[in-house]
Amino acid sequence: MKSSFTAQIVLLIAMAGCAPSSSDHATKEKPAKVEPHPSEQDIYRVKLTEKAESRLQISTVAVRKQSVPRKRTLGGDILIPDGMRIPVTAPLAGKLLGIDEGVSLTAGRSVSSGQPLLKILPILRPELEVPGAAERVQMANARASLVTAQIQADGDFKQAKATVEAARIALDRARKLLSDGAGSQRSFDDAEAAYNIAIESLNAAKQRKDLLDKLTLEAEAGSAEAVVISAPSDGILQTITASAGQVVSTGAPLMEIVDLKKLWVRVPVYAGQLDEFDFGKPATLRPLSKRDVTETPLHRIEAPPTADPLTSTVDIYFELQNAEGSYMPGQRVTVDLPMKTDEESLVIPRAAVLRDIHGIGWVYIRSGEHQFERARVSVQFNTDELAVLRSGPDEGKEVVVDGAAELFGTEFGAGK
Repeated sequence: MKSSFTAQIVLLIAMAGCAPSSSDHATKEKPAKVEPHPSEQDIYRVKLTEKAESRLQISTVAVRKQSVPRKRTLGGDILIPDGMRIPVTAPLAGKLLGIDEGVSLTAGRSVSSGQPLLKILPILRPELEVPGAAERVQMANARASLVTAQIQADGDFKQAKATVEAARIALDRARKLLSDGAGSQRSFDDAEAAYNIAIESLNAAKQRKDLLDKLTLEAEAGSAEAVVISAPSDGILQTITASAGQVVSTGAPLMEIVDLKKLWVRVPVYAGQLDEFDFGKPATLRPLSKRDVTETPLHRIEAPPTADPLTSTVDIYFELQNAEGSYMPGQRVTVDLPMKTDEESLVIPRAAVLRDIHGIGWVYIRSGEHQFERARVSVQFNTDELAVLRSGPDEGKEVVVDGAAELFGTEFGAGK
């Protein structure tokens, strides 16, 4: 009896020791739950109060798809077009005289068509001069060269006249094809340029013929009137190779006049990227000295093919209208070439993209009321206002524009 009572007491004590106490349960429950730091694939969320969002003045824009014209900036240099360099030569052998006493021609001076530049006094009788050894040879051939020059000038005038007629017919044909929609603007511009060059050549040939026709070969008297040499066209004196007082032979170069109203822009393009550009669209030109200026449109023209094997580039030529004389030959410029863009891409405002210290792009997406998620984006290229994405949020998602930097600072502890 006593032993059975003792066994019951021992059993009760053992059961009491096995039951969990309230103090043991309290020690097992942790006071705080610490979540592991999210990886790059996880979503980062920022939740604001209504007052905080109102104070930040957050605005959002929907992600959309569109085709954005893309351009690439390359360097170019300005050249004088072929046919715009007009040489002025001596119509016959003689001695050069100045138009005005004490006034000499200088390179860089602007001249107009028909403006007198020099006079030339024909040398017909060697005994009236005291020439040197080289000049005697010139004067011995003066009589023959004058007749030859007259015949040649007459032939050049007739040839230039025929060239103008052919160029006029080609221009009329190009104008009619353009008006009927069967021709291109480029073909019309080329025909117009060829016609203008032919007109200038005709004027120069006529002037030369008129000058020679005025001369009379007075061998006995040994006298002839001085012939005025005038500018064949408007332009600038580029080079001067003769001056007053110098004895020259027939056809000797005197000076060169250039017309800078139309120039060429040469842009070297890497040969492996030629297929990426759309040369049917106009390019734009910007000077190196200014950034915020009106861009000048450029249209590609047909020019003699040139390339550089050392740099693996092919030269593309554009025409530049320079009536105001803002650009000079040899000047370096910046040219924006349009690229082919057929497919649509995701676009967002450029101000919506933020970058961390590693250069990674991020945007904030509105995920709920007063709640925003930070999402990673890959920017393909930027325009003045848009960021074209290679990858990013789906179309229609609302991204934060105004207030994105404040959200970024709030998340990383830099905001107030």
